[in-house]
Amino acid sequence: MSKLRRCPTCGSRLKKEDYTKRIENKRLSRDKLTLSIIDDMFTSISPYFPMDDLDKFSFLSEVEEIQDIVIRKMTRQFLHERYYKKGYGIKYLIGMIKNENSAYGLKKEYERKSLDRIPPKKD
Repeated sequence: MSKLRRCPTCGSRLKKEDYTKRIENKRLSRDKLTLSIIDDMFTSISPYFPMDDLDKFSFLSEVEEIQDIVIRKMTRQFLHERYYKKGYGIKYLIGMIKNENSAYGLKKEYERKSLDRIPPKKD
């Protein structure tokens, strides 16, 4: 009987398997600076939260569709504020990144729409 484990991000049951190749495939879509910051984050968190390949794969899967600039900004903030020392783990960081991504998208949309407008005339 194979061992089952819960996904760290969604809680669903997963078979325990080797995620090394899947992690490498997810890493190919990121630039070197982003990967460096993500690796620093994993290193910083690991003394406080046990990290394995499933945790890393889950993180990379959750932030797959998010731009590098948002991931870097929020991961830097997470590390700077040392949330991991306060008991906040990967799930909290993913929430921070997704929340910022939403705000980032709204800001970009507002900027795009405001470029189409004619500025008000000064009398």
